[in-house]
Amino acid sequence: MYYLGIDCGTQGTKAVVYDAGKGVVISKGYAPHQMIVGENGDREQDARWWIDALVKSVRKAISKSGISGGKIEGIGVSGQQHGLVLLDEEGRLLRLVKLWNDTSTAGENEEIVGSLGSMKGVLKAIGSTLPVGYTASKVRYVANREEKLYSRVRHVLLPHDYINYYLTGEYFTDSSEASGTGYYDVGSGSYSRKMMDLIDPSGILQSAVPPIVSWRDVPGRLRKDVASLLGLREGIIVSPGGGDNTMGAIGTRGMEKGNSTMSLGTSGTVCMAASNAKDEVDELLQVYNVLDGFLVTCCTLNATSASRSVQELFGLDIKTFDSLMAKSPIGSDGVISAQFYSGERMPPLPHSKGFFKNITTENLRMENIIRSVAEAVVYTLRWGYEKMTRCFGYPERLIITGGGANSAPWRRIASDVMNLPLYSLASDEGGALGGALQAEFLVENTLGGNVPLDEITAKAIKFDESKYIEPIEENHKRYMECYSDWLEAIEKEWGISMRKA
Repeated sequence: MYYLGIDCGTQGTKAVVYDAGKGVVISKGYAPHQMIVGENGDREQDARWWIDALVKSVRKAISKSGISGGKIEGIGVSGQQHGLVLLDEEGRLLRLVKLWNDTSTAGENEEIVGSLGSMKGVLKAIGSTLPVGYTASKVRYVANREEKLYSRVRHVLLPHDYINYYLTGEYFTDSSEASGTGYYDVGSGSYSRKMMDLIDPSGILQSAVPPIVSWRDVPGRLRKDVASLLGLREGIIVSPGGGDNTMGAIGTRGMEKGNSTMSLGTSGTVCMAASNAKDEVDELLQVYNVLDGFLVTCCTLNATSASRSVQELFGLDIKTFDSLMAKSPIGSDGVISAQFYSGERMPPLPHSKGFFKNITTENLRMENIIRSVAEAVVYTLRWGYEKMTRCFGYPERLIITGGGANSAPWRRIASDVMNLPLYSLASDEGGALGGALQAEFLVENTLGGNVPLDEITAKAIKFDESKYIEPIEENHKRYMECYSDWLEAIEKEWGISMRKA
């Protein structure tokens, strides 16, 4: 059987065709997106761009696959999380989509948290935290500042929900996506009326959220006109899909016991599965309700987006950039940087800017600037990882994905800083493959089978043995000294506690 996975990311949409019989991705397609960037932290896109990119990427993937699109049995969608898609009663878009990395709603986020006394009050209400990137503050922003437009809202969706609406004509979401809104209770597995009333007392939000569907239920089927446009068969199953963190965890085996996934993309994340939610979760962690358990995640807004800015500044190709990164010693010869160029949510510094410190005549070299940014990204994720392990225990291995996973020096830094054996994927399709595998899981179980998700992912996802890395003890010890210096520099710059347990 063949399955189609679609990943609507920040920079573009990827589609893959997966051959379940052979356990391999046989083709893929890609189309880019634009982004509208504002000085006050606005990060927005037109959802119609996603549909254009979806059509292009899917048709490319089908064309390259060597099979008829009619052989595809199901579709699964992965999407960038936390974005706000607003539709009217007829399903028409009302405004541009505020994205996950939009920090213009920081004030609204502070108001919501303040209404509950503190972030601990948020944790008590929904079992997870409420960073500025979540959907909740975006809803409040539009409700308060664009009242006339907001009065017309009848559907409040997330990016992957909107893609599913386009494919099926149905409104629905899944628990992993709902967990990243700020108005869903992770512990109870349902929307929180208390939070929705705090965010929007008018009641519009409460009436406009989509129903939450199980990964074991068929939420919709492909519409005739869309099937014709894409070259697929009408009526095939569209699985619930999910946020890119969750689908990426599926697509990297990050939801298997003992595994943890580090994604080095535009943003950076570390996630791992947990069998139980905790009453006391660190305020900067996000907990997503997923199939038979939970996915715990920490996220930095600035990862390869920061390194790419430095690469463009120096006018380097990626090969030269990586060779210079590898040339610099551990600790970047004393150069310390903060890569928070677009504001940051971990640590919670939505209005922050970046910096470079400890620069001298001797260490002011291109390679040290480059490496210091890469190290800062991994330090930030190490800081979040430490919070995860205090709450949920330690993983046995680290699986790396995203653009940074293609870089040998990034991989070495990640293994040594995290002090974990590091595995790279033989074929890194991330969230798109995760969507295809979720669709396979649903179709197989709908047909009367009882195939565990772990069995499906283990068959599909192999590691590249040539890129396997063991952490080097002496490197880790040196990095922990540099990491401590980095924490101290952040504390001094912004007056926040970074080393508090």
